Amino acid sequence: MRQHLMCPISLQPMQDPVTAPTGITYDRRAIERWLAAGHATCPVTGQPLALADLTPNHTLRRLIQSWRLPSSTSTPPAPDAGEAKLLADDVVEQQQRPPEVAAADVVVKKLLCTVACPSVDVLREAAEVASESDVARRYMVDAGVLQRVLRVIVSSASEVIKSTYPEHQVRRSLEATRTVEAGLDLVRALAVSGDELRPLVVADTHVHNLLDAVTDVLVALEPVGTSGGDTDTARESVVRLLDSVTEAASSAVLERLRPELFRAVTAVVRDRVSPGAMRCALRVLLHACPLGRNRALVVDAGAAHEAIELELDAPPPSSSPASAGGGGRRVTELAMALLAELCACADGRAAVAAHPAGVAVVARRLLRVSAAADACAVRVLAAVGGRAASPEVLREMARVGAVGKLCCVLQADCDAAVKEAARAVLRLHSGVWSGSPCVSAYLLSRYL
Repeated sequence: MRQHLMCPISLQPMQDPVTAPTGITYDRRAIERWLAAGHATCPVTGQPLALADLTPNHTLRRLIQSWRLPSSTSTPPAPDAGEAKLLADDVVEQQQRPPEVAAADVVVKKLLCTVACPSVDVLREAAEVASESDVARRYMVDAGVLQRVLRVIVSSASEVIKSTYPEHQVRRSLEATRTVEAGLDLVRALAVSGDELRPLVVADTHVHNLLDAVTDVLVALEPVGTSGGDTDTARESVVRLLDSVTEAASSAVLERLRPELFRAVTAVVRDRVSPGAMRCALRVLLHACPLGRNRALVVDAGAAHEAIELELDAPPPSSSPASAGGGGRRVTELAMALLAELCACADGRAAVAAHPAGVAVVARRLLRVSAAADACAVRVLAAVGGRAASPEVLREMARVGAVGKLCCVLQADCDAAVKEAARAVLRLHSGVWSGSPCVSAYLLSRYL
């Protein structure tokens, strides 16, 4: 019971407990010193807090007086009937808790009952507890562990510096890196969905700091990204977190993403960190692409080139969508969707057309993966072969079979909008392609 009477700041038994609007109780002297030092937030939750917001907790103060350790000259006063019932109910509740909740409660107290940065061992212990039981995971999320660990990542990321600094700073950087990696593992173990994270991202005024922090971490990890092991695990954890945050973030947040983030995320695809990491990285880029400024930055980061290279390295497409592997199919769908988004701008179209295998890869995936991939592939070919297409691009489309694939789309069981997009680009350049030896004039004349 005594741990419930400790102040989260001083870690000493409270003398005059006061409760903040966030629900956290502190000793008045400790929280007043915290606010007087220039802080304006709750130490545990990070929410805005002012001195006027504090409310005396008279019930807890009486309980503290009742449970205070006896001294050599005095005997503690016995609790009254109401306090005794509260204490008894608390004991019963502790005894009736499932073992998973009891274990989660221990790590929650270690994480939340101090303003100091938790150790790597505590973060790893919390990740292990969250991974073992969904009950424990849910209890930890409800207790505010996610908010706490995100702030740990932000504060520790500022210590992640390059090795050109003095030796003592490098040691601090290595320690901070381990803390960040352990924090990311805990975030991954908490498995918070986008729907669960969205209220936190919308309400949290520190989301920009979080995005800056994980960007710095991902950039710092990139130079050793091909070494594998723990570094690749950390990179995967970072892009998983970025995937969740960018999915839930508003356009006001997304438009402030830094160019370094897009380069580092694209590097995850380039380095083939893991299938899961690549899927998350592609989703991060897709979440940002609807904003024109971000689309240009994604193109500058080389994402179109890497998406094409990713598909070049992938196994050959299966003969039917039903037999395609689930993991590979999802990567292809995301890669085609990213290329379709990038082709909405001139630089993106130029990047796809400039790749020696760009048009061929898109044509090869058409009608081989899924309806979603088909729709995106047609968008790419229609964009690359649009009104501004050069004669070289048009000849390339005929030579690699892209024109024939567009004709096949008109025969296949595809969505009407997809067929119309294919028909439009075929009609646009039918005069050029009808004379090509690589295109069946019969198909062009029959379906147009």
